[in-house]
Amino acid sequence: MKTHPALKPAKLLALTVGVLLFATGASTAQQPPPQIPSALKTADGWRWPLAGEPRIAEPFDKPAENWLPGHRGVDLAAAEGDKVFAPQRGQVTFASRIVDRPVMVIDHGNGFKTSLEPVTSEAEVGDWVAAGAHVGTVSTGAHCSSRCIHWGVRLNGEYIDPVLLIRDMRPSILLPLEQ
Repeated sequence: MKTHPALKPAKLLALTVGVLLFATGASTAQQPPPQIPSALKTADGWRWPLAGEPRIAEPFDKPAENWLPGHRGVDLAAAEGDKVFAPQRGQVTFASRIVDRPVMVIDHGNGFKTSLEPVTSEAEVGDWVAAGAHVGTVSTGAHCSSRCIHWGVRLNGEYIDPVLLIRDMRPSILLPLEQ
């Protein structure tokens, strides 16, 4: 089949554009905006597990490897007897002692689990709690004894910084008004 001479430049142009787009990874179709992972969409409405905005006594420090030392949560300044609140809605899946401290765990769904210690739970395993509901009191034990609570959050089994669920910790970036 012969190509009409007037169509040869158009075919060459289309072929060139196609190769360039393929080589650069570009697409002729408009790219959809980046999507937030569905698990992170539940992060809306997270709150501090203590009244007000507590002072961070010890920040999150995830180790490079799971077996290395680090701080897999954040310590929030608190006194024994202070009320503890659910940072997000969920179901209490653990409320008992581990070694020398009382611990409670709330499963928020979508892969999120909160652990709070030392916290004497006023909720029982199986109870559903609303975000902000009073769930326990600060107790004694472990590294936070009588001075803080340790708040850990796991997303699909990996510890994440709980503060990121409440505060936007990204650096501010000034963009040009015009290009």
